[in-house]
Amino acid sequence: MERVRLATYFGAAGIVSAWVTIFVSAFLNPWFSVFSNALSDLGGGNMTLNGHPSPNLPLIYNLGMIFTSVMIMVFSAVMISISRNKIESTGESFFIIAGLFLALIGIYHEGTYPHDFVSIWFFILSSISYVTIGIGLSISELRSYGLVIIVVILVSWILYLLIPWGSVAEDEIFGIAVIDLLVAIHLISESKHKLRSSSKTYNK
Repeated sequence: MERVRLATYFGAAGIVSAWVTIFVSAFLNPWFSVFSNALSDLGGGNMTLNGHPSPNLPLIYNLGMIFTSVMIMVFSAVMISISRNKIESTGESFFIIAGLFLALIGIYHEGTYPHDFVSIWFFILSSISYVTIGIGLSISELRSYGLVIIVVILVSWILYLLIPWGSVAEDEIFGIAVIDLLVAIHLISESKHKLRSSSKTYNK
């Protein structure tokens, strides 16, 4: 199967699986509120330790995070195979590590000692990975897409710092949406590049 298409499948699967996991888990836990909880409340914790009821079927959330992480890692591995330079490949490698940290969110669910650390570093590593990817793209023929990615990350972090979020879930959802946007821009850049390359080959 053509590699850009394969990357698109796994990238889309990662995006969809994350949101399906969140929505299904929230549906199964009527006490959960985006405006007062953290997403990780759906995967563990209790009233005594975390100030919320023990979640129903927390495995759905935790296994969903692990499945999504696998999609991210496979997506990144495929993108490495079509990258144009070492900087872009390095960024994709960072995204594989970010995917590993997402899996650790499911393994070390809320209520376990490493949870806060792996949760925070999933978002930090995702940002580092796409800044690096953006730099790699900006020194290739996909310069405009690379610059857009870098601008999106800078603006998103400024907004994150300026917006008075009412809950952890709100800023987590914002972060997930930004990551989804970055993946989409990256895939669009590869698709456009493939179309241009195919057109040049055809014209020859």
